[in-house]
Amino acid sequence: MFPAPTASGADLQAQARRLDRAVWGFVAFGVALRLARYAMDYPLWWDEAFVAVNLLRRGFLDLLRPLDYGQVCPPLFLWAELAVVRVLGFNEWTLRLFPTVCAVASVPLFAFAVGRVFSGVPRLAAVAVFAVSYHPIRHAADVKPYASDLLVALAVLALTLDGLRRPGHSRAGRLWLLACLAPLALGLSHPAVFVVAGAVFAWAPVVWRDGVRGERVAHAAFAASSLAAFLVVYIAFTRHQAAATLSLMQAQWQTGFPPLDSLTALAGWLVRVHTGDLFAYPCGGERGGSVLTTALVVLGTLTLWRTRRRAVLLACAAPYALALAAAAIRRYPFGGVTDGSPARVVQYLAPAICLLAGAGCAVVLGLVRDARRRRRIGLAGLVVLAAIGAAPLLAEARHPYRSYQAQRAREFARRFWPEVARGGVTPVCLRWDLGLPGWDSVNLNVAVYLCNQAIYAPHRHRQWQPAAPGRAGPGKAEDHPMRYILSLCDPSDTSVASWLAEMGRSRRLASSRTVLLDTGEPGKPPRTERYVVYDFEAAPVRR
Repeated sequence: MFPAPTASGADLQAQARRLDRAVWGFVAFGVALRLARYAMDYPLWWDEAFVAVNLLRRGFLDLLRPLDYGQVCPPLFLWAELAVVRVLGFNEWTLRLFPTVCAVASVPLFAFAVGRVFSGVPRLAAVAVFAVSYHPIRHAADVKPYASDLLVALAVLALTLDGLRRPGHSRAGRLWLLACLAPLALGLSHPAVFVVAGAVFAWAPVVWRDGVRGERVAHAAFAASSLAAFLVVYIAFTRHQAAATLSLMQAQWQTGFPPLDSLTALAGWLVRVHTGDLFAYPCGGERGGSVLTTALVVLGTLTLWRTRRRAVLLACAAPYALALAAAAIRRYPFGGVTDGSPARVVQYLAPAICLLAGAGCAVVLGLVRDARRRRRIGLAGLVVLAAIGAAPLLAEARHPYRSYQAQRAREFARRFWPEVARGGVTPVCLRWDLGLPGWDSVNLNVAVYLCNQAIYAPHRHRQWQPAAPGRAGPGKAEDHPMRYILSLCDPSDTSVASWLAEMGRSRRLASSRTVLLDTGEPGKPPRTERYVVYDFEAAPVRR
């Protein structure tokens, strides 16, 4: 598969065709892995529910206001999610559809982008690494903008790399395409600002040193459209979200900010970040778990520098440098968050990391002089990469959920809501229908509860429409039994107690029962959720 230096021209062509087939084989494998992730249909967990719950009672314009549960998401991502939900309904499949489409599209787009720089072994190595990398697969179906961050970064990088390899007179067209793409990219992804600005900087030396007037005009238009789009998105949207949540998020991002008070601490931080989850492609982890990928990226960087493809290197490195600068002023994390993997918030760096790591792999393989040994090592490496991609999904198929709490909450919703709707009674959720207690709760399980109710409560699922907390519950003035559900709240809560007293003046409470749900993992302390079901008699109280 890997060509020997002494191969004939016909052999080289045949080997190139085999390498190209292997590239598209890994593209197909990468797409299959992402679709398999989507097909697992795992339950919504906290991070996803915090975003999804905002789609339950907001319209398109309402999504421009600060979001519930302290979420910060780009407007076009929210609009895409809401459009899918409005057309196809609210459930796990529809919520994850747009991120999955982005994740699937990213694989062939990466192959195209790398093909603008490399062919043969370096291209195959880069595509194979990207196709099977854990983090792009893990976040492929998240109801979060991670997959769209990655797709946007790839689209900008692909256009940039394609334009830089073209002769001078044909580069202007790519710059005009980038000028049109920039507003879409910045509306769809917050960290796209690093990628778009990095592309502007990467083009500048080429255009303003060697370019003609048409290219300079197109580059100026690209820079202007990028700046205008950033200002519009920031002024109309991002600053309002940031004002509501930035201080909280900065506390959660603390480990993603470089310590600037000590050179020793800064050096240690840089080493930890660049050998940790940030460079976990195709796999890796904290405490030096990604040191091999880091070494390959360094080799790939040196290769681009020595082969004088410095514009390509600048296109890969400029977003990285801008992101590091943003972390230094504490505006966006670089390789560190309090909960979960830090790689999820820097998915926009994945294309450059995988491209450079692929180049590094080719350098290492080229050190093997014997053609047969090189071929065997290369084939073994591809098999190992395929196993790296498949193994996590096979392991997760045994327990397809992010958290045990999420699994228990979904099982409960599937059982509870059809049960309380039996006998023709339409249950009224105090939180959903009456706004008692608050929708945006400090109890984070509330978001999961509301989303599961929208999916599994028969009366919500049959006729789904945006919620309007605070309105009167259905059936209050009608002469039939009424059932109310109090969720994740003590009945002694002031607002609930007032509601019970008011209801007692017009209806007789026939019964109430408490349902306790333990979401704690087996063998660990219980984590109890409380639900109370109130049944009121049909006939009003006579005075």
